[in-house]
Amino acid sequence: MVAIKVGLSGAPPFSAAGIRFTLASLTILLLAAARGTGLPLHHGGKKSIALLGLLLVVQHGLFNLGINLTTASRAAVFLYIQPAFVAVLAHRLIPFDRLDRAKSLGICLSLLGLLLAFAERLHAPDPRALFGDGLVLLSSLCWAIQTIYQKDLLVSIEPSSLVFYQIVVAAPLFFLLSLLFEPAFIIAIDGKILLAFFYQGVIAAGLTFAAYAALLKRHPASLISSFVFMAPIFGVLLGHLILQDPLTAYLGLGLGLVALGIFVVNRPKKRGSRVLGYRV
Repeated sequence: MVAIKVGLSGAPPFSAAGIRFTLASLTILLLAAARGTGLPLHHGGKKSIALLGLLLVVQHGLFNLGINLTTASRAAVFLYIQPAFVAVLAHRLIPFDRLDRAKSLGICLSLLGLLLAFAERLHAPDPRALFGDGLVLLSSLCWAIQTIYQKDLLVSIEPSSLVFYQIVVAAPLFFLLSLLFEPAFIIAIDGKILLAFFYQGVIAAGLTFAAYAALLKRHPASLISSFVFMAPIFGVLLGHLILQDPLTAYLGLGLGLVALGIFVVNRPKKRGSRVLGYRV
């Protein structure tokens, strides 16, 4: 969140997204070259990848527009409601990824912990912040839809290929939107802005997107997404370590609830339960 906010001080929302995903595509391409593997994509997957790329444009476009109007902390709360959306969608759309009592309880605990951790930062917003919050919440729903759709496509497409080609679709569209609706591709540039784009492009959107897709291929979508609740908590803890931001009792209790919720969601099933159709 912090890197994206800093990046938006150097480029408007659509251009910033285009820069981020251009860097991400180059990262994945170089990684594939270093590993000596290609990025194969069979002909039948092209339309599906194109649709996934359009979903990425909608999701990240909404997010950048929203976070530009609200704070990074508030955006973290509303974006990272995504695991709850994923759990509900997976229950409806993915066989053998159903909501049970334990999973529902774990997601509720983590969601409560996330809201509690940021409770002190959610009061007295101005109307622009409320509108920004709404855009980020819509972005969160779009991210959940992407996750479910990716899970289906990963049956036949390798994770790195899936991430690479959807980004290749999305990046030019972001620059086109910037050309049509924004005054310039770049507003300002300095070392801090360059570092912010390097982090969110190479590390977050490049390496981490590929890792997330690889995990999603091997594990249920709702289980993988439950760990997303940790992202804003890590952000606050790093803010304390790096920027000396204060730690509060709300944050400590919220972190405990998030961790407990993730444990409940991911704890091993009892013997005799069914996982993916097999008795264990």
